[in-house]
Amino acid sequence: MSEEVKKLNLFQKIQKARVELQKREIKKTGYNKYSNYYYFELSDFLSPINEICGELGLYTEFQYSNTEAWLTIYDVDNTEEFRQWNTPVEVASLKGCSMIQNIGGTQSFARRYLYMMAFEIAESDAIDNGGVDEEAELGKQKINKASVLTINGLIDETKTDKKKFLEWAGVEKVEDITNNALGTCINMLNKKKKDLNEAIERKKREAELARQKEQLQKDLENKQENFEF
Repeated sequence: MSEEVKKLNLFQKIQKARVELQKREIKKTGYNKYSNYYYFELSDFLSPINEICGELGLYTEFQYSNTEAWLTIYDVDNTEEFRQWNTPVEVASLKGCSMIQNIGGTQSFARRYLYMMAFEIAESDAIDNGGVDEEAELGKQKINKASVLTINGLIDETKTDKKKFLEWAGVEKVEDITNNALGTCINMLNKKKKDLNEAIERKKREAELARQKEQLQKDLENKQENFEF
């Protein structure tokens, strides 16, 4: 470390580190195939940050709780001086991963985000890979057996033409419906069920009114027949 660097205070060192990092022209290797954009992985800038911090006398340290993560940057030449950044965290629940894997993934994401905050690593405003991919992937998956039974039950209950329904849904069979389309399909069938039930109730009311009217007419006729002058 040069004498010139040692004369810099913590904030000057951090600012210099930001400038040096931007000169590296780091490449994005992360790719979000669902939204079609590239993003920075932690590994893309971790090595350059460690090199630059070593040259400038900066030490980085992370701490985690159940709800928050912190990045603290210390001045090696004066360890009483430090600057801290924090971000809320929530342990992910990714399919097929153990608890320790989910915790590790959450901490890696927090480190990536905090480093980007501290060293002002610019990225597009597009949503990154903080769990959105899992949701998008789930939405593209086909519905489960319980949902298939529900839709088939509604089709039978509403006497819906299954062929026309599948054409409307854009699939060859009910099992091909995706989770994204499930809500729309069920809402449509439930609306038809409601309309049918309302039509049945309306016919019942009309039939009851007609019966009452007919009975009233008979009662009047009987009274007329029994009327004595």
